[in-house]
Amino acid sequence: MQKLHRLAREESGAELVEFALTSLVLIGLVFAVFNWMVGMYTYHFTTYAAQQATRFAIVRGYTWSKNTTVGCNTSAPPNFTMPYNCTVSATDIQNYVQSLAGPWIVPSGLTIDTTSSDVWPGQTPDGTTSPCSPNANSKGCLVKVTVSYNYTFLPLLKLSGQEMRATSEKAIQQ
Repeated sequence: MQKLHRLAREESGAELVEFALTSLVLIGLVFAVFNWMVGMYTYHFTTYAAQQATRFAIVRGYTWSKNTTVGCNTSAPPNFTMPYNCTVSATDIQNYVQSLAGPWIVPSGLTIDTTSSDVWPGQTPDGTTSPCSPNANSKGCLVKVTVSYNYTFLPLLKLSGQEMRATSEKAIQQ
């Protein structure tokens, strides 16, 4: 009986149990912080990609080049290239954004919506016809790009993701 009482009062092995429980909590916390950081990176990327896509479009507007002959074909991501003297299309913008995708971003998971809208719908403030009416790729017209990406915070648990979305709108300069 005395041996049983002494054995119950001993604490040998308690440190091992405490270490195991504490390690589980600490490792879970480290993974949660890392996952949150990747989520913030994804949000930053969508914002950056939308801004860069609109910039890419506004400097390659309708008057960018009159040379629309053979040679304006672009390559698909990740090796996106576009000849210098070619005007941009919606497909070029989508390929450009997908080529920007870095680590932790799956290019095929990006949704790129490119729309253009008139700065002056129909007529300009001085009463003349809007330059955007015949060609939405004209100087002064707006280009609007929305980039979205569905980020899953806990991919191992297959939970529904959070949509990261950013929109940028700028006027065509060329």
